[in-house]
Amino acid sequence: MYARMNTLAGDPAQLGEATRYMEGTVQPHVEAQHGNRGLACLANADLGTCVVASYWDSLDALTASEQAVQVSRKEVAERLHATVTVEEYDVPVFVRRSRPGAGAGVRITHVSCATQNIDALIQEFRNTAVPALMGMGGLASAQLMADRVTGRCLVITAWESKDALAASRTAGARLRVNMSEVTHAQIHGVEEYELVFTSVRDGDVRSLIERDIQLWNAKDREGWLAGIDLHRLAARTPGGMRLTGRDAADALWDMYNEAFPDNQLEIISIHADARGGVHEGRAVGTHTGVLRAPGGEIQPTGKRAQLDFCGVYEFEEGKITSFHLYFDQAEMLSQLGITASG
Repeated sequence: MYARMNTLAGDPAQLGEATRYMEGTVQPHVEAQHGNRGLACLANADLGTCVVASYWDSLDALTASEQAVQVSRKEVAERLHATVTVEEYDVPVFVRRSRPGAGAGVRITHVSCATQNIDALIQEFRNTAVPALMGMGGLASAQLMADRVTGRCLVITAWESKDALAASRTAGARLRVNMSEVTHAQIHGVEEYELVFTSVRDGDVRSLIERDIQLWNAKDREGWLAGIDLHRLAARTPGGMRLTGRDAADALWDMYNEAFPDNQLEIISIHADARGGVHEGRAVGTHTGVLRAPGGEIQPTGKRAQLDFCGVYEFEEGKITSFHLYFDQAEMLSQLGITASG
């Protein structure tokens, strides 16, 4: 995984408007780019500083996105009356205990070391720092970013609250000293921020499935489609529907969102490995539109339905390549007040 870090220093009075613009306009635009894994926005309201981090599947995806995001970056800088610094990193370590929410505390530590020692720094961080951080109360996630050309690195830790961030300062300082002594890395600065929003998927299958469900529930069709390999998708649903590619994605979206416009998916459990996963869930919605099922059209009944289902995913390079949906058709028809004979 790779990341682009945009650091803006501007007018504190304009920070609120600028971050709202980023969340409402910039975030959907960037996430629609090929290979994007989401954005995180951090802010220091007192200083008017803001860090916007975009994450990417590959170096090629990060490089190809630069032209597409330049205009958005310029617009944010103008709204914030800010100067901008842009840096790009490899992200060799990203671990997550929980997903931090808005208002969480974030610490960024600036580190540098000799380029020939970066692999040793990464290994020490993975083997020593990560277990130590995981033992600290309130940690949500930790990551190490590295620029192998310059030797610049960032250690970013997210905490469940600003209180948890504050409580970790003493232990964090000791850990920095120990890491510096072992790896001969230099600590250049420590910054603290409040998390404004994040949609970052760290790349594990569970996170990808969670993101797929979030986008579906938000009725963000373009964002949902961006998480699918539209060239290779193979989909199967009850009733014998088997489609591939963009047709499969469009059919899944249209069929259920037309019939149940207010539908929402709940997570009962997710079981995943490196290749794919299973989402045991519950769908709730009101049948106010035509259900264009493989067996024929069912006119709106106005009835509320709650249906348990199972979705089986396969992924390649962070994109959905296969999706099989299973649920009890007879149970759904019964809840809609439709008998087997019609």
